[in-house]
Amino acid sequence: MSNQASIVPIIDVGAPSSTRKHQGWESVEVHFHRFKRLTVTRGVKVRSPEFRSVGHSWKLIVCPGGKIASDDGNIAVYLHHYSDENISVDFAVSVKKKTCKTKAQYVSDSKLFTGRGGASCSWGCNNFSKRSKIITDLIDGTLVVEVRLRKVEAYSSSLMLMPFVAGNPLPKTTLGKFMDEETSDITFEVGGHEVMGDTPKRAKTSTIFYAHRFIVQDWASNISELCNGATKQGPVPVLDVKPEIFRHLLHYSYGGKIDEGELKDDAKDIIDAADRYGVVGLKLEAEASFVTSTTITMENTMDNLLYADSKNCALLKEAVMDFLVENADEGIKKLSFDNFPGHLVKDLMTVVARGKKEGSARSDANDFSTMRVSELRKMLHEKGLDIDGSREAMISRLEENAPLVSPLF
Repeated sequence: MSNQASIVPIIDVGAPSSTRKHQGWESVEVHFHRFKRLTVTRGVKVRSPEFRSVGHSWKLIVCPGGKIASDDGNIAVYLHHYSDENISVDFAVSVKKKTCKTKAQYVSDSKLFTGRGGASCSWGCNNFSKRSKIITDLIDGTLVVEVRLRKVEAYSSSLMLMPFVAGNPLPKTTLGKFMDEETSDITFEVGGHEVMGDTPKRAKTSTIFYAHRFIVQDWASNISELCNGATKQGPVPVLDVKPEIFRHLLHYSYGGKIDEGELKDDAKDIIDAADRYGVVGLKLEAEASFVTSTTITMENTMDNLLYADSKNCALLKEAVMDFLVENADEGIKKLSFDNFPGHLVKDLMTVVARGKKEGSARSDANDFSTMRVSELRKMLHEKGLDIDGSREAMISRLEENAPLVSPLF
């Protein structure tokens, strides 16, 4: 996508408003390629890469199927602010046609965009245009959207900075109890035993971790099971995880964030341990990091596929299946499928079927069969359901909790 900005010349007719200090407009074009193939599932967002304009970072968000509040058949368009400081801007969003004229457009009054993650960091339009009309304006299959911004200095009370609110201190307080020996009621000894035959043998070095039962019992189900019958005076031996990886599990369970570099470097070790001890959120974060940082090749595709299958890493499995379908000709020549598990054929067929369905203007909200793993996980999360497991397991949970939908005629 193009993210180059250019200054748009301004010609004033009359005097500018006295309530604003005039600033120049800046224009950015965002290209959504193969727009017709983007999902039309209501509420699904397609984000542009970050771009810079008026000295701040932004992303343009398009919902090809509209948001929940959109009218049927309409697409939604939003501008999202990614800088930390607040800023007030005028902005406009318009679609360019082959004739270089604009058709659908949305022009906003001055808006205060709060810093990244703030209550008002995103503004836009639920009913930007009918999708059927947008399709006719595509340029070689690409939706070309121009975003125009102009910074304004606000003097009216309606554009005053949002009041500072400190927020709920509980997450910080909980993380502050991580490794707190004084208040802990359970300890783990990691790396302190080696299995010799059937008997654990104490090693020379070990690492002690202090924890709280009420934390681990909710966030790490299998770690909680280790605590049954244990006391603070008797450390629970953990034999099958490196101390630095176990530290990641506990730190995450207390609300901590794992450094991206460590998440990337230790992805498989974290996946293994998080899967074994039931720290689902960390497992999926490590899986996502592994998928985005790993290049699938003919040489590693089978290893990655079998690993993904063994750990129920549905996202990694989907990435490998996408690679196999996209490189089918080469794969037929170079890969041996003698040990290809038969139950994975359905996953392979799902990728093929999804490719045939992409571009369809109609979508059944309860047809989960070809949805991508990220879509399934997002829907499960919104319903408060378990987001781990295979595609089949996730689909089964969604189908059990799907609302009844009247048939379309």
